[in-house]
Amino acid sequence: MIIQCTLLTCHKGVDLHAETAARVIRDRLDGGDRLISLRRAEIHTFWRDPEKAAPETVTRMLGVGRFYNPNKHHYAHFELPEATGPWNGGEGRGAPLPSGWPGEELASDLPSGPESVYDRLLGGPAPEGAVAVDVCAYPLAEPNVPLTGVLWRLVLAEGSPDAETVARGLVEARGARQGLLVNPHMQGWLVAQKDATA
Repeated sequence: MIIQCTLLTCHKGVDLHAETAARVIRDRLDGGDRLISLRRAEIHTFWRDPEKAAPETVTRMLGVGRFYNPNKHHYAHFELPEATGPWNGGEGRGAPLPSGWPGEELASDLPSGPESVYDRLLGGPAPEGAVAVDVCAYPLAEPNVPLTGVLWRLVLAEGSPDAETVARGLVEARGARQGLLVNPHMQGWLVAQKDATA
């Protein structure tokens, strides 16, 4: 058995990458009018054998300066026991995120609040009448550990077609009016839909 360790970091202030992407999505992509908000966090994931490596590895990562800047970022550290191996092992083009991902929260610099640390890191859960779709994008054939990628949270107005279908069209870059956040030739991505109370 291995344990998946995930460090998520996000901007404390305005994330210009996410704000610019949201504007392009709304103005130029089919289905973009359904986008309420777009949030982004960086993912740094590695896998450890509990008999060989301790959870303090993430604490050491926080101190290196490469993954987390306390002046600019909030962070949260999660662990998820995995019986079968890394979640990015397959093709991962639009497959569902593993159940329970990113796992149990072990540490964060966020103040306490009613929502989960995971949701607070991404601006809170989807409001009533909206749906959040989380997309984890990561480089294909990435040999490095930790595996670094991007977590996008798209908050979409409910409607037809369903939010996950709309999100997939906004994410995967396939044409001038289809997709922006993932390059399918270079990246894999995994998807999870969250309801308004998740």
